[in-house]
Amino acid sequence: AWVDLCGFSREQAVGATIKTLLHGPETNLEVAQSLVSRLVDVDTFDESEAVVVNYRSDGKKFRNHVRVGALRDEKSGNVTHLVGVFCKLRDDLNDEFYANV
Repeated sequence: AWVDLCGFSREQAVGATIKTLLHGPETNLEVAQSLVSRLVDVDTFDESEAVVVNYRSDGKKFRNHVRVGALRDEKSGNVTHLVGVFCKLRDDLNDEFYANV
């Protein structure tokens, strides 16, 4: 799914940052940084989402809805994993919901 969405192979992606791989002229770095900064405080983090403009390896622009959630240990309540879901949005839709995420 990653290769189909972004065009980068596993080998290209390992060790690289999302910013290095996917940013381009219309990427709103403030939105992306806000999403990442919410992940840093794992004690209070629950979930976060944003719509981000990214770019494939071939330079083609795409919008995706990113949602990240925390999985917690039932006993301790500590975050054990973060789960992220990327959903490519259709370019021909003008959906007000996604404009406000």
